[in-house]
Amino acid sequence: MMDPLDKTICDGKLPLPVNGNQKAEHSIMLTIIGGNETDFGRHFILEKKQTMLGRGQTVDITILDGKISKVHCEITVIRGGNGIEQIGIRDLDSTNGTYVNGESVSQVTLKAGDKIQAGETVLQLSYSDEIEKEYHAKLFNFAARDALTGLYNKRFIFNELENYSRIARRSGRAFSIIMIDIDDFKQINDRFGHLSGDEYLKNLTELITHSLRDQDIAGRIGGEEFLIILPETKIDGAFQLAVRIRKNIEKFVLRYQNSEIRTTISAGVCQFEKTIKDVKEFLDLADQAMYEAKRSEKNKVMQAQLSTMAEK
Repeated sequence: MMDPLDKTICDGKLPLPVNGNQKAEHSIMLTIIGGNETDFGRHFILEKKQTMLGRGQTVDITILDGKISKVHCEITVIRGGNGIEQIGIRDLDSTNGTYVNGESVSQVTLKAGDKIQAGETVLQLSYSDEIEKEYHAKLFNFAARDALTGLYNKRFIFNELENYSRIARRSGRAFSIIMIDIDDFKQINDRFGHLSGDEYLKNLTELITHSLRDQDIAGRIGGEEFLIILPETKIDGAFQLAVRIRKNIEKFVLRYQNSEIRTTISAGVCQFEKTIKDVKEFLDLADQAMYEAKRSEKNKVMQAQLSTMAEK
């Protein structure tokens, strides 16, 4: 029997270089290489003339590191007819300072390979072409994303929850979470097979993500359990969003191999408050509200606000 890899496959699609001196166009990239390990490999392309980095939501690059100031530093890129002429960084009176290659700086010129430290986060400056950018993006997604749904995985989203809780405790800014569980999901797998269950999860993910804002963060934390982090959102707004997601899923029908598959969700909603001891208690409150919804006929959203609850 012939080995299928014995002969080279020629598809005729590989472009030939125009001349030997032609170079791929490069972008300027910052890649996180130190600090919170769930951020490792996260990268940012510097496309603007001036890019602001900090912990706040108004900057161009937001990094949730408690030792980074809300507006920490600014990176300037000067481009000319021959491409990139100069890259510089300027500290913006940050609390803990900006460091380049281990030295505190107020303003300095950068070069490829330089390591920038803000707070506990270390970023490396490099030039990259499209292939390298895609490579770094895939590396980060492999580490942070759920393979089936494309949502963030449990490890990544729990780390984000820790970061948001720490910031909210210090600043008093509101944020809420939604915990979602698919009702009777096992029956889908048992009746229609696990492939149908996978297909339903992928479609449910789209229903969820289409309801979210750019700053919202959704993750899959179990087989049929999901967590949504809603920055700058009080309990009423989170509750309304959860109800909207619940109604959309209730109306959704998956047509799979001549069958119609439908189900519902139960959800628990909770707003972070300083009286909450830690992230575990925060998650427990949302989880308890979700299971209260399951015990109450399912297909409901329950609102947990420490000692008070509402339903719809």
